[in-house]
Amino acid sequence: MSNDEVKQKTFEVITYDEGVEFKYTLPGEDEERTIDCELTLIWEDSLEKFIEEHGDKMPYKINTFKYENQYNFFLHQLESRTDQQIEEVQEEIANKTKFGFEFSGQLHNDD
Repeated sequence: MSNDEVKQKTFEVITYDEGVEFKYTLPGEDEERTIDCELTLIWEDSLEKFIEEHGDKMPYKINTFKYENQYNFFLHQLESRTDQQIEEVQEEIANKTKFGFEFSGQLHNDD
């Protein structure tokens, strides 16, 4: 592989933001509730397929990296952040369904 071929190779990731609804129902209620969360997602196909799927009005970002380790680090960071956001929403839902309301204090007094 020549130096020109190495210089020309880049790593690209297409990302876009999408609103996601997490649905849950409190104990003893029939009404479904939702928690909205904005997640940054990775599009794993071509830009042409993205536009075909989402239309040309959906905002996206093309992240370009010169080195594979930068590319891999970016993917890891984005996936970790997304996992953390999902875990936070799941915890919030678990707290609400466990107590039947939003709980944000101590369970007992340490005094």
